[in-house]
Amino acid sequence: MILLGVAVMVVIAVVAIVLMVKDIRANRPASRRAIMTLCTAGIVAAATIAYAVI
Repeated sequence: MILLGVAVMVVIAVVAIVLMVKDIRANRPASRRAIMTLCTAGIVAAATIAYAVI
């Protein structure tokens, strides 16, 4: 289960990085979608760590 959480976290983080790079290359501030994706990756990471500790 922990490996599944890590895998989901990595996939979401890669998507967030791709979205941020697109915004940077277009010389725009970070889009709402990119920021929300980064937050989602953080939430999944926190949940995975909490599950591992408990």
